[in-house]
Order: sequence, then C-alpha cells, then structure tokens
Amino acid sequence: MKNKQYQTGLSLIEIMIALLIGVFLLGGILQIFIGSKQTYKMQENLSRLQENGRFALDFLGKDLRSAGYRECLTYIVPTSITGTNDTGLNTSDTVIIKMSRGLCGANVLSTITYSIQMGAGGQPALFKKINSDAVQEVIEGIENMQIFYGADTNVDGTPNYYVPAGTVGLSMAQVVSIRITLTVRTIDVNLTTTGDGRIRRNFTSTIALRNRLL
Repeated sequence: MKNKQYQTGLSLIEIMIALLIGVFLLGGILQIFIGSKQTYKMQENLSRLQENGRFALDFLGKDLRSAGYRECLTYIVPTSITGTNDTGLNTSDTVIIKMSRGLCGANVLSTITYSIQMGAGGQPALFKKINSDAVQEVIEGIENMQIFYGADTNVDGTPNYYVPAGTVGLSMAQVVSIRITLTVRTIDVNLTTTGDGRIRRNFTSTIALRNRLL
C-alpha cells in the first residue's frame, strides 16, 4: 500500500505571499476605519455647527424683539437699539438693546450688549453682557457677526433699506428691523483640505423690532 503524503511545513515563497495578502487586507480595513472615523467626525462637527448657529440666533432674536419693551406704557425707553460696525473680534459688529422692567414709578432700565470675543476654550464666541454685570460667554464657535439696520423712512412699518451702524443718514429712531448674519465655524480642524481645515457656515435672520411697530 502507498503511504499518504502529509504537509510538513510552508515554503518561504508561500509565507511571503500570505504576508503580502495579509498586508493588503489589513490596509483595506484600516482605510475603511479611517474613512468612517473622518465621516463621523465631520457629521458631528456639522451638527454642532448648525446647533450653535440656531441657538445663537435664538438668543439674539429673543432679546432684539424685546428692544424698547416697557411694562409701564408712560415710560419711554431712550435709544432702545444701538450698535457699532466692525469694532469687535474679526471685525464683528456689536449691538446694544435697552428695555424697561418694573411697574410705573419703579422703572429699571436694562441694557444688553452682544459682541464677539475670544472664549475660554480658545474659540471665538458670542458674548452677552447685562447692565454692568460681567460679560458671559453664550455660544462658542461664532466667528463673526454682521448687523444691518432696516430703516423705515416713510413710516409705513416696512424698512426701506438696510445699512450698517454708523452709516451716514441712518437714524436709529427709524429702525424697525434688524438683519443679522452669523459666521459659525466648527470647533475641530482637519475637516477640509482648505484654509485651517475648519468648515464655516453663514446663518442669517431678519428680526422685527416689535415695540417699534406698535
């Protein structure tokens, strides 16, 4: 009877081929892992960017709609809306809102200031200051804020044009709406191959000054 042959080992060529195949398979797995991680990182940053932009506009919109508010109708709020143009971080604008709280005979004037400053985490952020209190960081990742004031020159309740603060001929007493554009950037870098690797989006909202339309 013929003895059955058994394999007693691998040749050097077989080992090298097996190692080469293993390297290709491992490289493919690593490529998939890296791609999936980058996609997740980008989606997470985009979601956070959109949330920051939406929340920042919500904060601004709520206070801007209250500009000129007074609980006592006989009390007049002086200069309920003012602002500066290109004076903040990254040539951002600032806006100052005034309103009256309290009953007649006990009016308390509240002043709220919004600006763009460098936050505690090293990111530009939207800051809010109430009266003489310490300025507070509200939303991080807000890189720029541009504000245009809608002036109603013919007293029909509709703005005739939008211009920045300080524009020659602009009367703040005629402003009935505010148009805000926020530039929001992602916190993480290395998300794109351009610039600093951050993604940026602009968020714009037009807000009516309700107490100017009464």
